[in-house]
Amino acid sequence: MTQIQLVKLIGQEIRQRKLVIVLLLACIFSALAVVQMSHLNRQLTIQQELNYQQRDHLDTEWRNLLLEQRALAEHSRVEEIARRQLNMQRPTGKHDVTVTLP
Repeated sequence: MTQIQLVKLIGQEIRQRKLVIVLLLACIFSALAVVQMSHLNRQLTIQQELNYQQRDHLDTEWRNLLLEQRALAEHSRVEEIARRQLNMQRPTGKHDVTVTLP
């Protein structure tokens, strides 16, 4: 067989097996798509875990800020009651007394 006849024979075989070649290519592309989707799924799962951790951290920070706000509000409430009901005042500089230990 000559080289030209071999090329013609290969061309005939390819035309006869078009369906097989198309199915083979479809399988290869499908496998690549599965790999790509698996990779994206892993990345999204990692990002979701990071988001959950950030949410938990922000929730803890929010609770701490609420506690701090309540503590500060309680202090100002006590000061307001002392001022109104007991007529107490914050001492000025001349009324400050310094106690020193011997």
